[in-house]
Amino acid sequence: MATMKLYELVNFYHIDTDLTCAEAMFRACNEYYGLHLSEETRKMFSVMGIGMQTEVSCCGAFTVAVGIIGLMTAKEGHTDVDNMEGYQLISELTLFMLNQYETLQCAGLQRLEIPGYKRPCHAIVEALAKKLEELLPLKKDTPPSRPKRMCS
Repeated sequence: MATMKLYELVNFYHIDTDLTCAEAMFRACNEYYGLHLSEETRKMFSVMGIGMQTEVSCCGAFTVAVGIIGLMTAKEGHTDVDNMEGYQLISELTLFMLNQYETLQCAGLQRLEIPGYKRPCHAIVEALAKKLEELLPLKKDTPPSRPKRMCS
């Protein structure tokens, strides 16, 4: 079976499902990177979709991507001030979003018209996943398998 890209997993979980951008990004990253994150962790990220459920806050998919960067770059027993790799990657992801879309705010992103997409969120979440995969390439021998859609 062919290896699925992170953006393909995100699209699988996001397009034509009831999952928010944040939930789709979380599930896709958890599976793609083989993180084995708990149900409690999923719950923590579950309220980040739709701009932290307010539409006026930061994009939920972006917020989850930042959390994944932290998870994958932080060293055990170190404080966040020691995580220069994480800071650099988050800075790159932020600049990517601002250069592409000029905002990180959910409501501003939802107002965009992006040719070829029914909803701007689909394009934005896909682009974020592609950038995240570029920043955090898969570092394991076993490729992710085709997911089973489990919407909750």
